[in-house]
Amino acid sequence: MIVAMHQPSFLPWLGFFYKMAKADLFVYLDTLAYSKGSYIPRVRIKTHNGPRWLTVPVLHTGTVGGRILDARCGGRPDWRKRLVDGLKGSYLKSPHYRPYGERIAEIILASGESLAEMNIQLITYIAGELGIRTPVKRARDMNIQPQADATDRLIAVCKIVGADVYLSGFGGAKYQDEARYAQNGIKLVYSDFRHPTYLQGHGEFVPGLSVVDLLFNCGQNSPAILGL
Repeated sequence: MIVAMHQPSFLPWLGFFYKMAKADLFVYLDTLAYSKGSYIPRVRIKTHNGPRWLTVPVLHTGTVGGRILDARCGGRPDWRKRLVDGLKGSYLKSPHYRPYGERIAEIILASGESLAEMNIQLITYIAGELGIRTPVKRARDMNIQPQADATDRLIAVCKIVGADVYLSGFGGAKYQDEARYAQNGIKLVYSDFRHPTYLQGHGEFVPGLSVVDLLFNCGQNSPAILGL
């Protein structure tokens, strides 16, 4: 069984969904430490002034190393509307903004304070629109014992779910200890994702944006463009 894992990020980029689609099981690593500078609360979108960050405001309790699943959205009382308006202002004139944009807005506006819950709801909706049916689990529901490092933690998850293949993002080659996976009977493979180009608004093509950029511009052609 092939397992892939990732933190529950906010409206992630295309590579996230490609990796999810290529796995037999996808695990949300929501027990990892929350990082302000990561893609967990933010993602890049494209505006008439070029790419910019769309960021979910997160309350900081002062707890060092707090878990992703404990992160709470907050700040200005209108933060949900500001996120929705940010997407709408950038993509309303895109050929396929509706109905995707309207459903995404509904999820954001109805969300509670949990960042992980909102992100997972958004990912679930978008995965469905892309035709991805990969089963998912959350790390919070597993009895994962403390591990010495990231590799040991990922191996532990593989063993818990019964996976013999771990599908890593290609960026993982910088830090993965491949020999340790082999010693534990797990094959480490890397995603073969190659970023597609497609017709974007607002000038020349920019890679690495939120998946919504693909959906709003390409609609039902998005799965084929993504190679699914």
